[in-house]
Amino acid sequence: MHIRILLGLILGAAVAAFAQTTNSPANQRALSLRECIDLALSRNLDLQIEHLTVEMAGDVLSSAHGVYSPNLTIGATHSYVTDLGAYDERKFNSYFPAEITSDELGTDLSGKVPFGFNYDFSSALRKSEAFTDFRSVPEDATSYPGGIRSTNGHDAVVDLTMRQHLLKDFWIDSDREVLLARRADLKISQQALRFQIMTTLLAVELNYYDLIAAREEIRVQEKALELRRQFVADTKRLIELGKSPALDSAQAETQLQNTLTALAAAREVFSARRNSLIGLLTDDFGAWATIDVQPTDVFQAHPVEVNRSNSFQSALSTRPDLIEARLAVEKTGAMVKFRLNQIFPSLDLVGDYGGQGSETHFGGPALGDAFSFRNPEYSYGVVVSLPLSNVGERNNYRASKAAKKIAELQLHKAEQNVLIQVADCISRVESGFSQVTSTQKAATYAETALNAEITKLQNGFSTSFVILQFQEILTTARTAEVRAEVDYNKALAQLAFAEGTILERHHLSLEVK
Repeated sequence: MHIRILLGLILGAAVAAFAQTTNSPANQRALSLRECIDLALSRNLDLQIEHLTVEMAGDVLSSAHGVYSPNLTIGATHSYVTDLGAYDERKFNSYFPAEITSDELGTDLSGKVPFGFNYDFSSALRKSEAFTDFRSVPEDATSYPGGIRSTNGHDAVVDLTMRQHLLKDFWIDSDREVLLARRADLKISQQALRFQIMTTLLAVELNYYDLIAAREEIRVQEKALELRRQFVADTKRLIELGKSPALDSAQAETQLQNTLTALAAAREVFSARRNSLIGLLTDDFGAWATIDVQPTDVFQAHPVEVNRSNSFQSALSTRPDLIEARLAVEKTGAMVKFRLNQIFPSLDLVGDYGGQGSETHFGGPALGDAFSFRNPEYSYGVVVSLPLSNVGERNNYRASKAAKKIAELQLHKAEQNVLIQVADCISRVESGFSQVTSTQKAATYAETALNAEITKLQNGFSTSFVILQFQEILTTARTAEVRAEVDYNKALAQLAFAEGTILERHHLSLEVK
């Protein structure tokens, strides 16, 4: 069993994951969101673990089928016995000393099939030879050369034994219950892999957006720093012209230093978020530690119409974690079926059919007689076994029904939690776009107001304190604009995850074989 992730872009082909811009430094890598996703799908450690988990579940299922593989046994033995002879008070003569040798070749083929039938086919070919010493009785010894009698015989036996369960262990037994459970485990592990892929995609997308947001915050602070430096220069010029008090210079320098501090903090956040993203993309962080990852995508905020009913239906039908929960119910159902079967009494049909042959010539008529069943022997009958007290199995059955009910309630709870998650994401999407629009307008108005106030200051109709306030308002508005765009894009990604459509969002298909 193997699993392939088929990646396809509807709008274009994916570029190489390590594509580098021509003007970038040697240790800088410009990565799009698509490239980050491709890297994560091939190198993410959590996904590698889940892939191996699926392979292991497939191997375990295959091993469960092994119980129905026939077992062939072949044995050959040689034995030698020295019989010292013995006196039997019930006989006139005592037993004479003898040397007995025997060679036996036996085969046995046994197994079971998945409807309560067991079989055992065996065969044996045996050669026996005895040397009896009559020299202790001269009158008997004269009948044999040297007083030693040599006798031998060859026997062959073929036998087929069968047992068919009719009640207990008929429609299900412990082996078939394990097989059903292992089959469910494989399906569960496949859905767990799918869910981990979805989780990884969401994590990459959210971290990528956070990295863009951190980069934009650096730009906001750089623009603020530019304004602060320009304001410091303008303030010093006005002080020199006697149009502003000397105290204004200290205020301007204070705001400049505060902006430098904010810029350093923004760069630190960018570094942390870059490391977080890299941790999702590779299984060798050390090789990436010195690489300056730069996102190439830009924020796009387009209105998206959502349908609550369709989102609910999509989530309930496609979410892998809900499919896992349904498979868990199915798995406990097999356990209930098995426990119910174990309450029944044991009612078995049994039968045995064989043939035998005997001859003094090795491999002669004895073997032919046995396999042609010329001298048949057979038996058949019914065996009933009924425990006088079946308390244990009945309690096990009740416990299994309780376990199934728990699994059903857990499924219902999981479905409810998913619907709540979808509803929350829809609310964030619906309100997110309006916040993007309002913050964009607020940033535009703040920039216009600052420019107007700077003109008033130059004409002597404003103060440096007011300018500082307007600059702070503009920086706050630009930060809010970035945050709103990030939150809106993250809300769309989270909604796709909650609906179970995040693979389709990135034009990916998962094929499990």
